[in-house]
Amino acid sequence: MQAKIKTEPYEYFDPVFDGSYEVPIDTEYNLPDYCADIQKILKCRVLPEISSYLISEDTLTCDGVCDIRVMYLDAKGGCIRCCDFTKEFSASIKIKSSEEKAVACIKAAAEHLTCRAVSARRIDLHIAVSLQVLAVVQKKELITSEIEDSTIEKRSQTIKAAQAVNAVSHQFTIEDYLPLKNGKPPIESILRKEISCRVSEFKTAEERLTVNGTANVTFLYLSSVDGSTTEKMTASIDFNQVIDCLGASEGCVCDVKVIPGESSIQPKEDNVGEYTGVNVLIKVFLVAFLYQECEVEIIDDAYSIAAPLDLHYSQSSFTEIHGIHSEILKKKCAITVNEDEIQKVIDLWSEQDDVQSYCEKGKINYRVRYSICILYMNAQGKILYTEKTFDYNFSCELESEQAKKSDTSFLTDIWEYRITDKNTVEVSTETFVTSLLYSKASVKYLTSAITDENGKAFEKGSKLLVYYAEQGENLWDIAKSHRALLSDIRSQNELYDETVPQSGPILICSR
Repeated sequence: MQAKIKTEPYEYFDPVFDGSYEVPIDTEYNLPDYCADIQKILKCRVLPEISSYLISEDTLTCDGVCDIRVMYLDAKGGCIRCCDFTKEFSASIKIKSSEEKAVACIKAAAEHLTCRAVSARRIDLHIAVSLQVLAVVQKKELITSEIEDSTIEKRSQTIKAAQAVNAVSHQFTIEDYLPLKNGKPPIESILRKEISCRVSEFKTAEERLTVNGTANVTFLYLSSVDGSTTEKMTASIDFNQVIDCLGASEGCVCDVKVIPGESSIQPKEDNVGEYTGVNVLIKVFLVAFLYQECEVEIIDDAYSIAAPLDLHYSQSSFTEIHGIHSEILKKKCAITVNEDEIQKVIDLWSEQDDVQSYCEKGKINYRVRYSICILYMNAQGKILYTEKTFDYNFSCELESEQAKKSDTSFLTDIWEYRITDKNTVEVSTETFVTSLLYSKASVKYLTSAITDENGKAFEKGSKLLVYYAEQGENLWDIAKSHRALLSDIRSQNELYDETVPQSGPILICSR
């Protein structure tokens, strides 16, 4: 016969896919008639952007587009030109099948790239797009919290945890017109674009999540005045989103990720026929994981004082959230160009940034990696390109040593640079990191207790027993080995700790 038990629900996020998926792309491009011939390719930039994704049963289907811009020198070698085009891609990723609705967070990056000019009019490209995917479902587990049987003694344990409240996926579009600033000349063509999103503030209320943030837009363009001078434009567009989120409340811990998807920056003609501004269109993917702090009561051991007991256990992992840590990691980097004098920096940017983090001994440690790219003009007026990868570590103190793991979102930006000598540029970078701090405990707990109805009850032994206990011996183990109630041993011997305070005899009365 199964003992009557009480259960309490514990909800958690179960990953159905957590990893990367690679999409190979091979393509070639013939320059249109209006593009100048290629003398030398300076830089090929491939920005994979997510257009949409859909989860159906055991498959995650993702569609996207690569924004490809090839900066090169024209036949005369004195001017930067750019040919830009797009290449669509798609992926079908098998995930763990689940009846629950899955929510996914997807980030795309170009991992490997080979670009070469087959001729003055044709480009050959080999690209590997990496999709970093986290897809989860929200599940509920019933945890045994009580056994309603006076002949069964149980040992309970309280675990601090964070219960999953909800995971929401939200898409929205940013549209805006950005006029050129400070009397900048009109646009002939855009050479490079950069779009990033940052969350500045979020707030949870009753059944609602509010997210405020900024989309940062940067582009390098050729001036239409002479067709050779380059100009750089930067702007920020604020956004505010209010999202329906079942279960949300003020006490929730929220892990928010905002990822820019498919985007376009198109020059717009003014009344006199000059392109003095751009229309910006950005598709944004917002994913939020909400948690609520809780205490979970479990029974990790039990025994019967009356008859043999068949115990069944399960093992689960409980997550505890230790807060969100934000930091700006600043670094000065030096790029030296051998045998060349840097006369002018045309453009400078960071790409392929990556941050890995881990917690240890009350600190969070970051390994930051990115490439700094520089277009420059030398003393002879020749336009050149170089890049350098930087890899370094940061360590930050935490308020608590309990955090063992971290989930980090990041963004690297350049806020200042200067030419320090004739062939060296010093670059000051800022990497914005936001880390969800947590720990996980794998715990075994009782799921059922069954007595054999046809089995024999324990034989009644001595009603009173004197047991000589060693200092530090566990009271639970003593009671279990003698099939006595722990509460009786405590009250009869005035013992209130978990262990025996000092060696000596204790009384054990069997019922």
